[in-house]
Amino acid sequence: MVYKIENFIAVAEKYNASDLHLSVNDHPRIRINGKLRTLSGEGSTLTKENIESIIQSIQEGTQKERSMQLLETNGSVDYAYQISLGGKPLRYRCQVYRSMGRISIAMRRIKYNIPTFSELRLPEIYENLMKNTEQKGIIIVGGETGSGKSSTLAAMIGYLGRRPDKHIVTIEDPVEYIFRDTKGLIHQREMGLDFPKYSEALRAVLREDPNIIMIGEMRDAETVHAAIKAAETGHLVLTSLHTATAAWTFSRILNFFKEAEHDAVRLNLSYNLLAIMNQMLIPSEQESVGLIPATEVFINTPGVRQYLREKEKESQISDVIKEGHDGMHSFNMSLARLIKEGHIGVTQAEAYSHNPQELEMLVKITDNR
Repeated sequence: MVYKIENFIAVAEKYNASDLHLSVNDHPRIRINGKLRTLSGEGSTLTKENIESIIQSIQEGTQKERSMQLLETNGSVDYAYQISLGGKPLRYRCQVYRSMGRISIAMRRIKYNIPTFSELRLPEIYENLMKNTEQKGIIIVGGETGSGKSSTLAAMIGYLGRRPDKHIVTIEDPVEYIFRDTKGLIHQREMGLDFPKYSEALRAVLREDPNIIMIGEMRDAETVHAAIKAAETGHLVLTSLHTATAAWTFSRILNFFKEAEHDAVRLNLSYNLLAIMNQMLIPSEQESVGLIPATEVFINTPGVRQYLREKEKESQISDVIKEGHDGMHSFNMSLARLIKEGHIGVTQAEAYSHNPQELEMLVKITDNR
C-alpha cells in the first residue's frame, strides 16, 4: 500500500495534533494534548519502503544529499518541512533517526503564525522582561522536550521584531518559525543551508551588526562562551536549554566546563545573565484550552547576583525563586495558581511537581486566604 505524507498530516491537522510519529513495522501515531494516539486500521502498518518514500517526499533537492550523509554519520538528522494543505501553509520540524537499525520519523508541528505571550498563556513577567528593548544580557528559556521552548522564543522575537530600529539574527538547527511581518530587520540562519557548523555561525554573528541574537540551543561550552561574549559586547541574547528547573539550568551550564573554569563562568554569568525561564506543558481540564504552561522564573537582579557568583550560595537559588520578588516564582507556585484557576486538579499537579509535599502546603495556604 502506498502512503503519502499528506494523508498523515491531514489526520494530524484534523485532531490538532502536535506531533506525528512514523516507524517501520508500526502504526502511525499522533500526539494530542500531550498523549500519543495510534492511527490503526487494516494495512496501516508502515513498511521500510513506505518510510523511505516518505523521507524522499519531505526533503528538498539540496537538502537530500546533506540529510542522508548526516543520517549515515550521526544516526539522526533534523530539518524543516513545509507543505500547503487545502490552501493552508503548514510547517513541521522533522527528525529522521535510526532505531534498532530501522528508520523512524518524528515530526513536530510548528504554528505558521508567530504566537504572542497571551496566546501561549505565559505569565506577565515574560512580556515585561521584553519591554526594555535596550537591555543587554542573556535570557535562557529552559524545559524538557515538548515544553514549548521554541514557541516562547518565537513570541520573544515576534515582540522585539516590532521595533524598526533593531536587527535580529537567529542561529537555528533547523529554522522553525519564520518571521515575516516585522518592522525590524530579521535574518534567520539555518545550519546546513546557511552555515556548516554552529561554531562557524557563532564566530560570524558579531560581525553581522545585530542588536539581538537568538541562539536556538545552548549546546556546549563554546555556545555559552559565544553568548557571554555577545552580552558583554552590548547585545541581547535569547537561547534555550534542555533542563527541568532554573537551578538545574544554571548547574547544566557549569557542567559544560571543567571544574577549574567554574568560578570564571559563575562570575561572567552573574553579570551577563538576565533571566532563566523554565516551563512545562500540562493538559488543562478546560477543554477549550488544551495544553497550558506551568512556569518557573529566576530574574538576576543586583540583589541576587551573589547566588550565581558564589559556589557556596548556588544551592540557594531555588529558595530565592520561592521568595517571589521581581516576578520570580517556582513551579509549585505556578501549579498552585493553575489549580486555583481550575485548569488542573491537585492530583495532576502533584504528578508534575518536583516537590509534591511543598505543593500540598502551598495549596492549603492558598485555600485559607
